[in-house]
Amino acid sequence: MGLLYTKPSGKIEVSPDWTKYLLATHPVVFITTIGKASGRFKTDIAPFATCLDTSYNPPYVQISCAVNQHVEHGQQPTKAKMNTFLNINQNGLFIVNVPPRELLSKLDIVAKPYPRGKLEDKIVLAKLTKIEPFILPRIYGIYPPLIAECLVHLECKVVDIHRPKGSDHYNITGQVVDASYDESLGRDIDEIRERLVKRIWHHFGSKASNPNKRFIAYLEKDEIATSVTFHLEKASR
Repeated sequence: MGLLYTKPSGKIEVSPDWTKYLLATHPVVFITTIGKASGRFKTDIAPFATCLDTSYNPPYVQISCAVNQHVEHGQQPTKAKMNTFLNINQNGLFIVNVPPRELLSKLDIVAKPYPRGKLEDKIVLAKLTKIEPFILPRIYGIYPPLIAECLVHLECKVVDIHRPKGSDHYNITGQVVDASYDESLGRDIDEIRERLVKRIWHHFGSKASNPNKRFIAYLEKDEIATSVTFHLEKASR
């Protein structure tokens, strides 16, 4: 017996490659790491639009990191690993920093890929401020920095690095060992979230017709009444 589905109408079928265009991404975050390159420790920063929380208790976040180093448009692809991945693989630590829209002008600087041997400190180049994490210094001798100009900080230790079969990305899961936020967001948890909505930005990728142009979106808060609420949705204060 066939299922009683109607034929699709008003829908346009496209290649599965369009997935990256059709799925809305998460807010942009800046991932900070530290690792040894050319014989000395260097801090690094990179923008990610592939960060999400994957567990509430314990709190886990996951970032999706390309297997190979990104190259700028027009350059030859490389087999080198991303500096973010190499640093995390060395010491198992990373920090998620949520930037406000005022830092959109820093995107080109923090996104620029550098060969491992010529790794530049992009935090310095972007004129951002490194500050000490709250928890990591108590446990580790070497640790990445928080970015003072960002709004939210999640200090993470890696619990899993997994590459799905055939994938061109590693999924890196970190347990959040400490969280902090900028005092400008306020004190009340709903006030904090409302102000975050107004200040963060989302990246929807570059234009197919012009890769130098990117779709950036800002959100405004909206509120609706619902009859279904899950236990996990209740925030702790």
